[in-house]
Amino acid sequence: MTGTFINKVQGTDGGVVVEVRGEIDVGCADRLHRVLVDTVTQLRPARLIVDLLHVTFIDSTGVGALVGGRNAAQALGIPFTVRQPSSFVVNQLRQTGLYEALAVE
Repeated sequence: MTGTFINKVQGTDGGVVVEVRGEIDVGCADRLHRVLVDTVTQLRPARLIVDLLHVTFIDSTGVGALVGGRNAAQALGIPFTVRQPSSFVVNQLRQTGLYEALAVE
């Protein structure tokens, strides 16, 4: 979806927060996946947090993008956390069995 906003903020503690706003669907899932994987492989942050506070919808491709980012981070020993998901996103992650795997805060 063209209205999805993805922003990276690097903290002074060495961690990176990727803020996502809008819908995570087939239209932007590849872009989110690239941002997450590039962040862990190029920046090597102390930790990666994906803030989903303003995400209104996520489909299976969006969940796949999160899992891909988590897998890339895990392969490099970088902690990965999903923060502040809406109740809709929480329900989607629970239905797929990935809520705990994505270390949701």
